[in-house]
Amino acid sequence: MTPAEPVLWECLRNKNLGVRFRGQHPIYDYIPDFVCLEKELIVEVDGGYHFIGNQKVSDEERTYYLNQYGFEVIRFTNEEVLGSIDNVLNKIKEVIKTKEQMAQFADNNPVGTPLLGRGRGRLIIVSAPSGSGKSTIVQWLMREHPELRLYFSVSCTSRMPRGTEQNGVEYFFLTPEEFRQRIEHNEFLEYEEVYENRFYGTLKAQVERQREAGQNVVFDVDVKGGINIKKYYGDEALSLFIQPPSVEELSVRLVGRGTDTPEAIEERLAKAAYEMTFAPQFDHVIVNDDLETAKQETLRIVKAFLS
Repeated sequence: MTPAEPVLWECLRNKNLGVRFRGQHPIYDYIPDFVCLEKELIVEVDGGYHFIGNQKVSDEERTYYLNQYGFEVIRFTNEEVLGSIDNVLNKIKEVIKTKEQMAQFADNNPVGTPLLGRGRGRLIIVSAPSGSGKSTIVQWLMREHPELRLYFSVSCTSRMPRGTEQNGVEYFFLTPEEFRQRIEHNEFLEYEEVYENRFYGTLKAQVERQREAGQNVVFDVDVKGGINIKKYYGDEALSLFIQPPSVEELSVRLVGRGTDTPEAIEERLAKAAYEMTFAPQFDHVIVNDDLETAKQETLRIVKAFLS
């Protein structure tokens, strides 16, 4: 056990939150930290020592595995639990309340109610030039606000799996020939051939499967892909453009990363200047001149859209 687990368990046990949690309760091949069977909710304190059977797996893989059995997963770090247990408990309470409201809504609405009204997931598109802070904001939103039920779309790629990557978890792995066949059959929402025989794309059918499961699907995509997805789904999708204060500020950020050559930075800046001309085609433009402010503005817009 990590130092934070007994601290959290004292707060979850004996129906302290109004529902019963079980500690180390098995869900098929996996034993999560804390499970509420009544609400199909799992709370994890990540200590870095997790397995399915004898296989060590990542947080994303474990979450995907448990989602397949209908469980929602909330994850906290040891530091979050030990630093502010009240914040942790409030987040768990929010998720429980949301689940109760969704269950009540389902009970009060007949089968004939439109799918969107019955909890069918919605779509959130986030695009930006490289270095604008897009992925940082998206990851913060998904980590800190599980009550929003945000899930990444699972994309396809024609490259080979790396390390412990599994088909259907990080990506769907296709051969270049399979990818081209799906392009011919118009199966992709968006796709790109990064270079010869290296494709990435988003399948329409996969997005619909996630929506039917009640997941609000998040697309962390380039500007071209974001515009294409928005055109396809219209008002069912929210499109956000994360914009740096200026190309000059973006240059400072890219240089500060220390990961690119001067030539690569010049290419990124030229591409960024071009991509910023497409910002008016998005529903909202969020200028990331202060990261915390940009996070809160994104949260406000997403909450309003989902409600």
